[in-house]
Amino acid sequence: MDGAPVIVVRTLGAFELSFGDRPVERWKAGKARSLLQFLLLRPGRTVPRDVLYEALWPDAPWSKNSSSLKVAAHMLRSILEQSQGDLPASGPALRLLTRESGYVLEADRVAVDFEAFVRLADEAHAAERAGDRVTAARLYRHAVGHYEGDFLPDVPYDWAGVEREWLRSRFLCALTVLTEADIEHGDHVGVIRWCRRMLDAEPLHEGTYRALILVHAHLGQLTQVHRWYRLCAGLLRDHLQMTPDLATQRLYGRAVRGEFNGRPVDLGAWRHELAPVGAATLLRTPA
Repeated sequence: MDGAPVIVVRTLGAFELSFGDRPVERWKAGKARSLLQFLLLRPGRTVPRDVLYEALWPDAPWSKNSSSLKVAAHMLRSILEQSQGDLPASGPALRLLTRESGYVLEADRVAVDFEAFVRLADEAHAAERAGDRVTAARLYRHAVGHYEGDFLPDVPYDWAGVEREWLRSRFLCALTVLTEADIEHGDHVGVIRWCRRMLDAEPLHEGTYRALILVHAHLGQLTQVHRWYRLCAGLLRDHLQMTPDLATQRLYGRAVRGEFNGRPVDLGAWRHELAPVGAATLLRTPA
């Protein structure tokens, strides 16, 4: 496709490095892939050798005489050079450069999914702060479209875990805004879609169950109201030894009495119903 990135890096949901339509499928043994993954978080910056060694061999003491990092860098450079051999010299490039104090990953016009996600989420947040909720929702939709799963889910290093949680937090915030936007517009299918993604990422997010209870209560689907409440209560009991928040209990009671059936959507009222009943509810009742 014209204009499509030639070099693409996927980190969300799974890791893949592709040159044109050719993914790198056979990584040589060693730490070459881990070295690339770590440097992707610091593109264009010289990362000292001791920092890289601690990141990739956290249980081994750093020594200037160790050859492990040099071997990993050589293997990564070899993979990158071989994979780009037939690409235009003036096109995008991904290179590993050696500096006196460490290594630099030079990424020129490389499409990296988590970078696109963060950029769009930042732009959406700026629009939201400026009061442009339409633009914010549009940008958040594009952002979550890049989020196909957790960051490097199979990478066990602490640095990957930290980045994984930061990106997940941004994702959950984006879903919250999108859920609220579709509530405001009465888009029940949209609300359910975002709630599905929220619960896939955060199964114990009680506010999401309240949103689902409200949607089905508004539609008069009381059996589904009951099922979502039972699922919420069961998960909280089994995983946290807690009962549902008082706000959830109150909402469920009103829903099964039919108080929301056919009511026009009022975002202010919905926000009130979705919110916890107060700071005191942080002291939850054991199940």
